[in-house]
Amino acid sequence: MIDSLLLAKVYLSAYKKKVSQFGLPTKPMGRTVATWRMRGEERIDGWKQFHRTLRQQERSAYESMINAARNRAAACGMIPTVDPMEPIFLAMLVEAYERISKIEDEIERMRDG
Repeated sequence: MIDSLLLAKVYLSAYKKKVSQFGLPTKPMGRTVATWRMRGEERIDGWKQFHRTLRQQERSAYESMINAARNRAAACGMIPTVDPMEPIFLAMLVEAYERISKIEDEIERMRDG
C-alpha cells in the first residue's frame, strides 16, 4: 500500500518541475489556503538538519513524535490556527499520554497478577 503522503509529495514535486519548465505559476490553481497537512509537513521539512544530527536512538524517538502528528492530521486540521506548531505539539502530547497510560496499565497488571 502506497503512503498517501508520499504519493502527494511525489505528485507535488513532479508538478513543480513541470511548471518551472514552462514558466507557469508555481502554485496549483483551485486552493487558496494550504491544508493543515501541507503546512505541517512544510514545518517538519524545516527540521531535517536537526533530525540528521540526532543519535540513532534519538532519531527513532523523533520520528515517532513526528508520526504522532501525522497520524492525527484530521484532528490537527480542526484547530483553527495559522501556525501548525500548536496542533503538532498537541498531537505529540496525546501520543505521549497514550503511551504513559499503557505503561501505567501494564504496571497495575503486574502488581495484581
